[in-house]
Amino acid sequence: MQGHSFLTPAFLLFISAATIITACNGSNNSSGGTSGGSSSASPTPQPVTEKAVIDNYVTIAHSAYSDSLSAAQTLQTAISTFLDQPNEDNLTQAKTAYKALRIPYQQSEVMRWDTDITLNTNTGVSGIESVDAWEGQVNAWPLAEGLIDYTQDDSSNNIIASSNMITKAFLTSQNGLNNDDANVATGIHAIEFLLWGQDLNGVNAGAGVRPASDYSTDSCSNGNCERRAQYLRVVTELLVDDLTAMVAEWSPEAIQTEGTLANNFVNSDKALAYIVGSMKVMADDELASARMGTALETGDPEEEHDCFSDLSHVAIYHNFQGIKNAFYGTYKENSGAGFGDLLRERDQNLYETIDMLMINIESKMSQILETGERTNNTIRFDQIIGLGQGNTEFDNANSASLDLIQLGLELNLAREALSLEELNVNGGGDGD
Repeated sequence: MQGHSFLTPAFLLFISAATIITACNGSNNSSGGTSGGSSSASPTPQPVTEKAVIDNYVTIAHSAYSDSLSAAQTLQTAISTFLDQPNEDNLTQAKTAYKALRIPYQQSEVMRWDTDITLNTNTGVSGIESVDAWEGQVNAWPLAEGLIDYTQDDSSNNIIASSNMITKAFLTSQNGLNNDDANVATGIHAIEFLLWGQDLNGVNAGAGVRPASDYSTDSCSNGNCERRAQYLRVVTELLVDDLTAMVAEWSPEAIQTEGTLANNFVNSDKALAYIVGSMKVMADDELASARMGTALETGDPEEEHDCFSDLSHVAIYHNFQGIKNAFYGTYKENSGAGFGDLLRERDQNLYETIDMLMINIESKMSQILETGERTNNTIRFDQIIGLGQGNTEFDNANSASLDLIQLGLELNLAREALSLEELNVNGGGDGD
């Protein structure tokens, strides 16, 4: 629920702890990639301007958030169909739509930290005053599921079992209740919990198994089915509202509108520093540490980011794609000037070092994605957590995590090579 610093004490502690885990023989499998960009297949480099990089970054931001909004609207339609006819087939369709949303949204997360570029934008009633606060409402994690609905341990002390009117304003007011960041009532993970329910399998195979009858008025299981359905409708509508507001902040019209994120970005002399700083903190503080390293180090499936659905392999893979997008200036069919182009002109050797790291990490992250998606002998990230050192999949994931830490260090050198300011803002909230 809180913002992130580009340099945090928690991350520095993690670097020390991560060295305990031995990076071993990660076997590389390059299947499953969705976006690319590396020197091995690049055409002859062309001169690039800082403005071209910044303009292209704004284009990528608008595309990634627009795709996220479109996916959220598809999810909303699937959930509406499910709630109208709550059967297992329609629940499966809603889960499929949830998974599809994770692909573009996770790629947008590289843009989610606050600096003076992103704070206090003001485009009217739908304006966003803080990207980090907005992101907390959309994708905060970890989530204490007992705030929302029944759990194995408690079936009565939650929002759905209460008599409070379920509205967007009420749900938003419950975020951070009692100064606990894990009290999260809105956003993607709240929807995930309402679709899957608790995952009680630990590090064994299997996600949450909430029955469709939890939403049935004819054969209601676990009580409060009408209120549960109301909660799911409202929280999904709020997600669509939030993404609509963010798309407006990065639209072509917003570029010309004073106070929007896009306008702030194209007119700030700190935009390039924001790009490289965001890549760095996404690589090491967030992805390597909060979303992978801590879980691998502790063996605790509670550290899994998409813990109800067991879709963490999808989430973390596309978080890495977001870093690549920012470095290479690519997103889906879009291919423009990227930060890496500027770096290559300034320091060819450092560019090649980072490019090779990107290739290595892509291979290892692709293996995590493929292992989680394959039909036979599927191994999801929470299972990898429990495998331990010496297992091929665990060592591959651990090696990817350590490579991401190295990538963060190299991106810091890239910032220095371009004589860019090191941005540092207050805040915490690892794992949001």
